[in-house]
Amino acid sequence: MRSNQNNQMILTENDVVTAWLSDTDIDAAIFEDTDPINIYNNWCKAYDVEDNITAKTEYTGDNFVEHCIQNWNMPEEYKNYPIYDVCIRQCDTIEKKQRVSLEFDLYDERGMLPVLRFLAYMVDVCKANNIVLGVGRGSSVASYVLYLLGVHKIDSLKYGLDIKEFLK
Repeated sequence: MRSNQNNQMILTENDVVTAWLSDTDIDAAIFEDTDPINIYNNWCKAYDVEDNITAKTEYTGDNFVEHCIQNWNMPEEYKNYPIYDVCIRQCDTIEKKQRVSLEFDLYDERGMLPVLRFLAYMVDVCKANNIVLGVGRGSSVASYVLYLLGVHKIDSLKYGLDIKEFLK
């Protein structure tokens, strides 16, 4: 946790997960004022539920979006995480190495390497907090890299799934 210039506590993803898993109340958090929050608050008001969320943020509008894109809300060590090396080290055949290289080229062309780094972080947070990830869903199971990262449990090479099904 850290504090902003107004001494408001800013919770990390781990803080929130830990609080949720331990059934700890969180009095206030700093986040963007969004439509889902307004929808929730309107629902609370309509059904006379006293559980409104008060939005507090250091960022507003485009400033907030830009902050999220730049920071991906993940620790510094994941921003330059050697994602390719992590995946390629898990490959014990030329076929697997070629598939990883192909996928990384495709992800890189689409500017999606930060997404892979964030997913690596997300999987690590889930593992550290004993949160079970699903077997896999939709076209994402066509990605062998996502399989290696632990995002899903479907070996796309074993089942002959084409990465292009995911990256259409």
